[in-house]
Amino acid sequence: MVGSTAADELLASTAGGLPREEHGYLLPTGAPIPISFARVDDSEWLDAQIGLQAQRWPSVDRRVLATLWWYSVSQVFLTPTVAALFVTGQALSPRTADVELHWLPDGRVFTAGSLAVLDGGNDVRSVAAALRESFELAIPAVARAGARRERPLWAIATDSLANRLLWVGRARGEVYRATELTVTLTELIGPPMPAPRYVDVERRPPRKGRVRFVRRGSCCLVYLEPNEAKCASCPRLSPISRESLLRTAADFA
Repeated sequence: MVGSTAADELLASTAGGLPREEHGYLLPTGAPIPISFARVDDSEWLDAQIGLQAQRWPSVDRRVLATLWWYSVSQVFLTPTVAALFVTGQALSPRTADVELHWLPDGRVFTAGSLAVLDGGNDVRSVAAALRESFELAIPAVARAGARRERPLWAIATDSLANRLLWVGRARGEVYRATELTVTLTELIGPPMPAPRYVDVERRPPRKGRVRFVRRGSCCLVYLEPNEAKCASCPRLSPISRESLLRTAADFA
């Protein structure tokens, strides 16, 4: 697929509004293969992608592999949309037919691109509607492929949206605006997407200030693979353990 000049220009404007060291979430490195995100509706292709996850996590079942695939891809596909909206006020399209995943032969996907500026992309309601359209296509497909329920995948979608908007908000020094936009988008997308949650963690002396993190409502299940640990914000951690890990993370934020 070939993107439009308008989409390329909007991506460039978005990247230009972020520090260069933050471009890694927007711009691919190496030589990934562009794959249309619309292929998520192709059961054979999706089955193969989920199967590739076993190269990294060979001990877990297909339900976990599907969860891990969605945990990654749900963050990646919406990044150009929410970053452009936040930085420029105009969104790139998150519709599956407009999104190219930057795919590596081992199944990993670190970035994605959008081939189109979203019609009405300066209106948050239009952005929410387009995101819902993609979620409603992808989530049932992943649930079928992984033989799991849809609701936990919607929770992952909320955390992905919250994390990527928090990333761009931190990069721009506008964390609270990013939080507000996440809340607005999830409300407009509507059920069964749950509301995002956050926690503010105090830095340890001699550093000062508080750092905001997403308080995850979803779990990627990676800890079920031997020698893998729970994430710092994992909802399956005890509150004491989660607070300790987040305080450590705050020291480096």
